[in-house]
Amino acid sequence: MLSRNVYPQTRPGEWSVLLLLVLFLLFIISAFIVHSAQPFNLDTLFDDTWSAVVSITAITATLGAFVIGLYTIFRNHERSAAVFCAVSLGGLVVLFVLMQLFL
Repeated sequence: MLSRNVYPQTRPGEWSVLLLLVLFLLFIISAFIVHSAQPFNLDTLFDDTWSAVVSITAITATLGAFVIGLYTIFRNHERSAAVFCAVSLGGLVVLFVLMQLFL
């Protein structure tokens, strides 16, 4: 039996974990889109519209999980491992996006 601190106990914590699960679902959809695409010469991400939409939606879901996770940790004192994983992964994506923008 899992400990009580694995699953989130608050509604925002559940939203944070749900957005993290949406991220993994969007990654799977993105992989199917890329593998089923015609072998065109695509130089950037935005040359393939569907792949770009799915990728930007995945980044948005991760940023949402990060912000909601931080909110629920500091405001509602959530201490579940799932919320900490969502915040950690969201923080890495925020760091990656900032590095892509400014470096």
